[in-house]
Amino acid sequence: MVWLILALVIGVALAGTVIGLVAVPARREGREVLTERAEHVVSSVTERRGRKAPAGSDPEDRAAS
Repeated sequence: MVWLILALVIGVALAGTVIGLVAVPARREGREVLTERAEHVVSSVTERRGRKAPAGSDPEDRAAS
């Protein structure tokens, strides 16, 4: 089990290294890291987070009524 956890930690460290070597310099040069579609998805998700949920959509609201 220790070997499995160690392998997962190494994998995450390698992934972080790749992101650091590829995405960060590209972003500093002004190039977009995400595609147009991905940018649209991210902006729509952040837009939804800013809106208030409709009344009754929260499970705590339903339990109170």
